[in-house]
Amino acid sequence: MGIVHRIENTPRHLRPARLALSASAVLFAAMLGLAAPPVAAETVVGATVGTRPQPPELESKDGSLVLSLDSAIELALQHNLGLIVERYNRTQTRFSILQNAGIYDDRLNANLVTSDQSTATTSTLEASEAKRTNLALGWSRLFATGGTTDVTFDNRRNESNSRFENPNPGFRSDLEATFTQPLLRNYGRLATERGILIARTNSVASRENFERALTETVKAVSDSYWRLVEAGEQLRVAEQSLDLAKELHERNKIQVDVGTLAPLELVQSEAAIATREEEIIRAQSAVGDAEDALRRLINLPAGPAWEMPIEATTEAETERLSIDVQSAIQKALAHRPELRAQQATIERLKIEQAFTKNQLKPSLDLQLKYGFNGAGGTINQFDDPTDPTLVTGKISGGYGDSLQQILDRDFDGWSAQLTFGIPIQNRQAKAQAVIANLALDQGNVQLEDIQAGIVTEVRTAARAVETAAKQIDAARSSVKFQERNLEAERKRYENGMSTSYRINQIQDDLTRARSREVSAIVNYRTSITAFERAIGELLTANGVSIDDPAGDPTLAEGAKLPANAN
Repeated sequence: MGIVHRIENTPRHLRPARLALSASAVLFAAMLGLAAPPVAAETVVGATVGTRPQPPELESKDGSLVLSLDSAIELALQHNLGLIVERYNRTQTRFSILQNAGIYDDRLNANLVTSDQSTATTSTLEASEAKRTNLALGWSRLFATGGTTDVTFDNRRNESNSRFENPNPGFRSDLEATFTQPLLRNYGRLATERGILIARTNSVASRENFERALTETVKAVSDSYWRLVEAGEQLRVAEQSLDLAKELHERNKIQVDVGTLAPLELVQSEAAIATREEEIIRAQSAVGDAEDALRRLINLPAGPAWEMPIEATTEAETERLSIDVQSAIQKALAHRPELRAQQATIERLKIEQAFTKNQLKPSLDLQLKYGFNGAGGTINQFDDPTDPTLVTGKISGGYGDSLQQILDRDFDGWSAQLTFGIPIQNRQAKAQAVIANLALDQGNVQLEDIQAGIVTEVRTAARAVETAAKQIDAARSSVKFQERNLEAERKRYENGMSTSYRINQIQDDLTRARSREVSAIVNYRTSITAFERAIGELLTANGVSIDDPAGDPTLAEGAKLPANAN
């Protein structure tokens, strides 16, 4: 069990799912092992229960941390602290099923009481010394109908110096089975297994919430990665702008030296250089901020990894995505984890509604008892029954006598009892039923609201992708226009028909056009990410799948819930 990740150069939205997040990696926070750097071949990462993830092995080149988008996502899925917390939540929610299934656990109990007491007496007829020992054993079990079975085995030994107690010491044993069954309120599987059913629906909801957390993490890492790519490209645009300014300044110096240009023109080009150096400083700061944000998301360990620059190796350019809005909406309504989580919540509310309806009924409980008893001990014989001081003989006996009578079923007895009760106003149960009905109605309204929000989100995301694609085309056209404009203005400048100030203006226009092109390309990438998230396919698009353990959790591998719990 582990994470399986393939790295390919195929565009993200066109390649099949290749990364499987295992039960351990998905569910157990801080239960992941050391991840090797992603390679073109399959990489399987095991899990160690109860351990925190080890620091990742990172690829470096020429003093820089080499990181692709796939690598960043894989590292985040293993080491992101937010996901580690969510894994804890997911695991705890799953094991709440096992916790609630504990209602079906057989229960054994034992109670031993012994005493030795001396009492001041005022009559020879009273016992001044008495010894008592009582050992009670019990077993109980709950059934899906709500009925309970209790078996008790009670054993008592009494001994005193009373002349009237006979047998002395005496033994008494009782073996009794009691079955109690609610017939109205609390009858049936729903009332009995309410906790288990709610725990299961909560587990389903938590699984969907975990998928949503995974989705949000992948989106955050993708957006952060592309912000780093954009910051790096913007830095390169700023450097290109500085190169243009320096090139113009060198030309101006030559023309000033030969006397064909006034020295005042050097001031204009020097000012342009200073301005663009300032822009480079801001761009470098933006790169550092983007690197730190990405380091934080993938939870790189403190140390050299936070000092090394990050080299983003995944190209921002990608193929254009063709979108069918109606088909996208249908996918979103089928795949979004928020919807499935809300549907699980509605199932829980239905359980609560049915339970509170059951609680409106009066209580009627049937109790059946059947048991055996026995007695034994040493019997004193008297010639004169009126004078207990004259013991003429003893008949030996003991605990075995009482036990044998039970085994022989010499003495038995049974009873049946019906207990009926009803609160006159029953306000608590009525209020709970009303609250449960309102909560279910509210849950259905929330489901409709989520559906409407998803539809709007998909339409907005699809529109954003189309808009971003058009912005790329417009930005590239603008760059080409500004490049031609700059070339034309240079020729005018060489012929003495323009000025350094005008050249600097056109260079600034070209820089802004190139900056818009970079932003448009990255914005298209982030728009695709937002669209994939909107339709619920971001994990699939990035090759991520969740391997969530099927069924209820158990403490032992292969163990199952008791038969009477199914």
